[in-house]
Amino acid sequence: MSHPPDRETTFVPMPSVDGIQGIIAQPEIKPFAQVARGYTYFENRDVLFAKITPCMQNGKHAIAGELLGGFAFGSTEFHIIRAGAAITPEWIHTFIRQAPVLEEAQHHFRGAVGQQRVPQDFLDHLPIPLPPLAEQRRIVAELERKNAVAARLEQAARQQLADLAAMPAALLREGFAGAV
Repeated sequence: MSHPPDRETTFVPMPSVDGIQGIIAQPEIKPFAQVARGYTYFENRDVLFAKITPCMQNGKHAIAGELLGGFAFGSTEFHIIRAGAAITPEWIHTFIRQAPVLEEAQHHFRGAVGQQRVPQDFLDHLPIPLPPLAEQRRIVAELERKNAVAARLEQAARQQLADLAAMPAALLREGFAGAV
């Protein structure tokens, strides 16, 4: 990690991770010297796994990308998972975001209530199925396609609810328009 201390780098606090989409939605840019110590280091294509409750259960897990210089620093409440030659970050990310995996992680919490964390050894011993790379990519692509359809349907439903909520006021305006 060679980076002049007067330069800027990407910083990812926990609120920057969108728990619904599982992405780094709003990374920050900070002076390198301000974040180089005391924060979690990671690189492009690393998977960030929120280890603290309730962030872990709320889906605050993402794949790092488009980082200044190819690396960044983030909350100390992230575990970092680096893909190897036989597994893609997308496969890891998809797998760890499953409800059964997150539920199992809760059984391994350590710490006081409200400050419980998933220990690193949970991830170290988590059995992840390992189909061939082409199959990993195919499955992830299909899931992403289905998630995109679900997101469009959800947006359409929200719009219909908003339109329905606005209808009584519109009907009242229409009804009283001729009464004036």
